Amino acid sequence: MELNYLLSVSKNKVVLVFLLIITLTINAQTSKTSIQNDTKLIVNSDFETGNLDGWKHWKTKNSVITNEAYSGKYAIKIGPERGFCIQETKVRPNSLYRISAFVKTQSGAEEVQLVVSDFGGPAKSVSSALTEYSKVSVDFQTAFSTDKLLISLIHPSGNGSGYADQIELIYLGEAPAPKIQEFVKIPERVLKEEGGVRQLPNNKMDWFLDDKFGMFIHWGVYAAMDEGAEWIRHQEAWGFEYYQRRARNPKTGFTASKFDANEWASLAKKAGMKYMALTTRHHDGYALFDSKHPFSWTSQKDLGRDFVREYTAAVRAAGLRVGMYYSPMSWRYPGYYDVTGKDVKPNVWGYKTAAWHKEDARDMKEEVYEQVTTILKDYGKIDYMFWDGGWLGQTINPELERAFWDPGKYQNPDNEWPINEKYITKDDATGKPLGIMGLVRKFQPDLVVNERFSWIGDVHAEEGGSATSGDIRFEHYGEKCVSLQKGGWGYRPNRDVYSFEDVAVFLSNCVVRNINLLLNVAPDREGVIPENQQKVLRQTGDWLSKVGQGIYGTRGGPWQPLFGEYGFTFKENKIYCHVYQGYRNLNTRTFTPQSLGNKKVSKVVNLYDGNELKWVKNNDKTITISGVDYSLNPATTILEITLTESVYK
Repeated sequence: MELNYLLSVSKNKVVLVFLLIITLTINAQTSKTSIQNDTKLIVNSDFETGNLDGWKHWKTKNSVITNEAYSGKYAIKIGPERGFCIQETKVRPNSLYRISAFVKTQSGAEEVQLVVSDFGGPAKSVSSALTEYSKVSVDFQTAFSTDKLLISLIHPSGNGSGYADQIELIYLGEAPAPKIQEFVKIPERVLKEEGGVRQLPNNKMDWFLDDKFGMFIHWGVYAAMDEGAEWIRHQEAWGFEYYQRRARNPKTGFTASKFDANEWASLAKKAGMKYMALTTRHHDGYALFDSKHPFSWTSQKDLGRDFVREYTAAVRAAGLRVGMYYSPMSWRYPGYYDVTGKDVKPNVWGYKTAAWHKEDARDMKEEVYEQVTTILKDYGKIDYMFWDGGWLGQTINPELERAFWDPGKYQNPDNEWPINEKYITKDDATGKPLGIMGLVRKFQPDLVVNERFSWIGDVHAEEGGSATSGDIRFEHYGEKCVSLQKGGWGYRPNRDVYSFEDVAVFLSNCVVRNINLLLNVAPDREGVIPENQQKVLRQTGDWLSKVGQGIYGTRGGPWQPLFGEYGFTFKENKIYCHVYQGYRNLNTRTFTPQSLGNKKVSKVVNLYDGNELKWVKNNDKTITISGVDYSLNPATTILEITLTESVYK
């Protein structure tokens, strides 16, 4: 019996060893065929060219080559303060990747980040604050419909710098097939509070979530500067006197001679937009309204016109909701870069630290309080406010921003930058001076605001022409702003624009994720929106007149979107399937959404032409819709599934 036992054990060991050998052989073969080093896709991944070749993306700034390398001769140094080193590269679609880098910081009191984005999923990042080089890595999955990747090395803030070297990109194999989804569980929105002010409740946010589509308008004296758009003064490091002289030139300057707010509002309405947002003041400090602060520079003083008053009247007359944009930062004040008078931030004008900058910054803040109070009090009901530029010195320092601006309900009585009594509004109940959000809730209690003025915001602002990706935004509602004109938000002559098909995809990609689209137009110095921009807006309006049911009044869901292929919206007993050109089964003229569970379908319609489509139920509780004509609107096809009961019951 003992011998038989030993023989049995020996046989089992042989079998186990044999199986282990087979397993290791299979794994080795799999590794050999799937895991590959794709670093070659990155240009100058080790910076050994000794320059920024490959990293000359337009967002790259405050980055230089250094010989403080991990290996080889060179690395990248990012900073001091906020800096970026960015490269857009090609990758394989529908693939699993790992990217890594060796990074370190100068002081250990800050961090350097490795970020990947624009690959069809939500941006991913990893960071380190160590002062010795260490390896960081992050895994990600590219979408079936994309072959792009944006690699960002970022030093977010701080007086020191970040360093990076030896970027490596490893292909881990093909991405798995998408799994069939059940209905997502919609979490209850938890209202957050900051600075003594709570976010608006759902019932006051509903209009924003229903309207979906708004017109952004960047317009100011920069429209007269053919060299560039709204950042031209900063880009060229122009002094204020020169910039003002250019703006006031009666022949070539900002005349607004053909401005008609009613035409703007009419165009927005034809485009299917439900609200508008005008730049009442941008970073150059020029106000399109009647500011009474002695240091203000305004259209009322220059041209005798209050454009904000004309604008608000026209928007309301058109039945649209009134939105505004306001930038608290102003390049007119050297103190903006040196609010303490002890630590000037990097700037294009070459300002050096000076004690008087602290008072200059206080003047800037005081002007902001006067102007924000004026806007909130004197222009009737405002529905939406797009803050922009609450950071100081164009660097991110939330603690200093809150200390400086007093963005919450009340001003701090010990604030180092006190506001003159003349420009203070006090709380009726407590007699305390109101801060920025205190002013908002006093004069415009239902005003929806974003988070770009040192307060958490009711909505989160996303920016730029990169495709919207990721899951549905349930807990913090979003808005994406995109400029219809390619290259800049303010007017630039003879610029190309995004096509109607591009705009349709932008809007659809947003709404399936509970995000609004704020699409920017750029009127010229006379106040005319260029015809190529108007044409795209009219085409968009024509499309929305056919498919608007799948856009307005909906919410993202009941399933998560798949980047570049499809997404969903719903309301009551309707599910709207948004299908894009990247859908992997487009050539079959069919569409199979996700699991309907026990829900029953009564009919399916192509919204664009109203034709009813055939469908069959599958064993996995999905349905397959057939006969879909994807050529009607190649950019975005919207199919309406009608259920016999509410989507969520």
